[in-house]
Amino acid sequence: MAGPEAAASVPGGGPAIEVNDLTVAYREQPVLWDIDLEVRPGALTAIVGPNGAGKTTLIQSILGLVRPAAGRIRILDRPIRDARGEVAYVPQRGTVDWDFPTSVLDVVLMGTYREVGWFRRPGRAERIRAVAALEKVGMEAYQDRQIRQLSGGQQQRVFLARALVQEARIYLMDEPFQGVDARTETAIVEVLRELRDRGDTVVAVHHALQTVPEYFDDVVILNVRRIASGPVSEVFTEENLRVAYGGRVPFLHAVSDAPVADLPES
Repeated sequence: MAGPEAAASVPGGGPAIEVNDLTVAYREQPVLWDIDLEVRPGALTAIVGPNGAGKTTLIQSILGLVRPAAGRIRILDRPIRDARGEVAYVPQRGTVDWDFPTSVLDVVLMGTYREVGWFRRPGRAERIRAVAALEKVGMEAYQDRQIRQLSGGQQQRVFLARALVQEARIYLMDEPFQGVDARTETAIVEVLRELRDRGDTVVAVHHALQTVPEYFDDVVILNVRRIASGPVSEVFTEENLRVAYGGRVPFLHAVSDAPVADLPES
């Protein structure tokens, strides 16, 4: 369930993110088509769908990184240009150049540049916040380590800390559990729940369908079009998943006639 402060996080009790009639195309090929979506404030929301469904494009569109062919997006009832300071982003780990020579602490401090400016060095207050963010993800002992020396799971924790130091109200994450071990996944889930419980909104692209009921409050099921969205208990159904995945839902095949929300973990 969403945190108790969720209902008050948006003026008038509106959605944290509102998407209307969104269409995005690459070389005249639709990647997202006529998407209408509302993301509930103070909830953990998963975006799921097959490869090529447009999940990353949806996140990037919300961030204003992709120009839509049509449609409108509002964040906290404002255009993205007016709400950038309220949004933190964790990209896919595979899109980052991990050979860049910089320390773990410096990577986290990058999350403060929007408020201190690119031409000022972060001060003592920002360093204290950065170390606190590293402590939250269990990486404070690695703050002087070169980022390229870390494992994939450790790198993902550092990028989560960089988002946390921004003290945003909305966190957008593109596959935050990709390539991490079970311990790191558990640590990330705990941090996301803390954000939710204090009234922040988290939206994450997610691939492991079997953990959706355990980790998330709401889900968006996507395949170029929005198949369904809403509370996991209502829309995370076998019927909706089969529409999205064309019948190819591997973990469903192992359990016949069982409701998706009640499936055991694999």
